[in-house]
Amino acid sequence: MAAVRHRSRDLRRPAARPYPLARRPTNFGTPAGWKEPPGRLLNVTACMLEDSYQTRGLSFAFLIGPPRNLSRQIGMGIHSAVCDVLGVDDIGFKYQPGEPQPSGERTFSIHLTREDGRQRFTVEIDQQANQQPIRLLLGYEWPASNEVVFGDFDATCDAAFKVLGDGWQRVLAEARIRGQVHARGGSAVSFLSRDVLGVSKGDRIDEHLSFTAIKYETVAAEFARGAELTNPKRDVSVEVLRQDPRSLYVEVMSQWPQVAISADGTVRVDPGTIRSFQSSPSEYLLDTIGYTESVVLPFLDRARPRPR
Repeated sequence: MAAVRHRSRDLRRPAARPYPLARRPTNFGTPAGWKEPPGRLLNVTACMLEDSYQTRGLSFAFLIGPPRNLSRQIGMGIHSAVCDVLGVDDIGFKYQPGEPQPSGERTFSIHLTREDGRQRFTVEIDQQANQQPIRLLLGYEWPASNEVVFGDFDATCDAAFKVLGDGWQRVLAEARIRGQVHARGGSAVSFLSRDVLGVSKGDRIDEHLSFTAIKYETVAAEFARGAELTNPKRDVSVEVLRQDPRSLYVEVMSQWPQVAISADGTVRVDPGTIRSFQSSPSEYLLDTIGYTESVVLPFLDRARPRPR
């Protein structure tokens, strides 16, 4: 792709338009008793070195239907609308048709990309298989601030749906945040294995241990009508950052399906248990950040230092 002279703002700086703070949820859709996170998003707690948290990336996705093929012309229209709403002219565009399906139809993928140093903003609209929902995925690698991501994601999503027009139904929303932070004691392996998991020197698995990880998942539980952000599925991973063994890699994914799913896999469907997906991408991301600050980081912070 030929280089295009930047006439737009630097990715490291907030957009000129003010972000509508009033659109932010006040309780992140969390259970009673949770508190709004502190002013600095993803506040670092005592289990980590002060001010060492770095956001590696944020992403958000909608699955939408009914399934249909999107042409190159529609993709170009989305590209133009996103450039206009973000005030840039250097977003790359790629349209790729998939292999013909048995029905004679083709899948497709639309890719928009903008890079500035190590910062990378992406939009992907694709269909993995015939008669499957379409995925609208927004990604931001190494953003300068979460607020920049919120504004760009919300504006991009609105622009894409305006081009797509009416008749679409959102069937799933997913938010993901990825970050790194220095572990207490200067060794992520020791912190996770000894302080968090309780491995002692007498345990044979402690011999020459080079990597440790913890992972847990929750199901998408029931939610009240009008409270679509409550009780999503959570998928949390904390592991040693291989590029820097002093640090922890933290990834938290939240997923909101249309219906609640119990621990045994039972699905209950009635008009009162179907999500409406009226929230903006930033609100789903803020809910995930709120969960990380209120649950994940305090869980790590409660780990008691053990003798090395």
